[in-house]
Amino acid sequence: MSALDAFRLDGRIALVTGASGGLGEQAALALADAGATVIITGRREHRLASVAERIRATGAEAHVRSLDMTDSDVVRSTFSELASTVGPIDVLVNNAAQAHQADVLDVTDADWARIIDVNLTAVFTASQAFLRLREVGQHGDRPGSIVNIASLAATIGVRGQAAYVASKAGVTGLTRALALDTARAGVRINALAPGYFATDMPGDVLADEAATAALLKKIPMRRVGEPEEIGPAVVFLASDASGYMTGAVLNFDGGYTAQ
Repeated sequence: MSALDAFRLDGRIALVTGASGGLGEQAALALADAGATVIITGRREHRLASVAERIRATGAEAHVRSLDMTDSDVVRSTFSELASTVGPIDVLVNNAAQAHQADVLDVTDADWARIIDVNLTAVFTASQAFLRLREVGQHGDRPGSIVNIASLAATIGVRGQAAYVASKAGVTGLTRALALDTARAGVRINALAPGYFATDMPGDVLADEAATAALLKKIPMRRVGEPEEIGPAVVFLASDASGYMTGAVLNFDGGYTAQ
């Protein structure tokens, strides 16, 4: 196998959660470009349809499922249905997430539960569903890979985002724990920890000129990431190019956490 061939995902099926825009959309496009059949899930059906059309326009195969990641029973049944109708899932990208900006004294029990459910519990539920399907034995000798999208917030903390920071710190811990459980089972589990990207999630900061200028002073590369930059990194972790990596958390933040 050549170095470039190691990045190919031909014949494999990848499922990306939260793929209706932003980093999830770009992850799905990159996986398709690497040769994978891509299943995209989310709650904004019209946006998912648009992403699917972009994928199909390249000649790749795309499937769409509307999915509420906080409903564990629905997640499990949907994964099982997809494995039966589309084929055994080889790659799972846990990207679905929500942010919540509020002073800690203003965070309600409902706020906390919602962010933890979406950002952390859903990662566990989807990963568990993926791993149970692997036990069925339909994959042959094809390796499996889970790529969890964490955040630099798991390392540095962010003022006014207690629930989000806690949830993403949980994702990095979960990544390492699950990687140990599956290291001998042919499934690798790694995480990518993005910094600030030009997506909807940090939109309020990037919409304010002064806030953006202050933010860029904290980033050694003096810029935010472009959404399409996430795709190749996801392909790396999903493919055989990272075949000896599991339990790793890769910072992808313009040098922010290197300080």
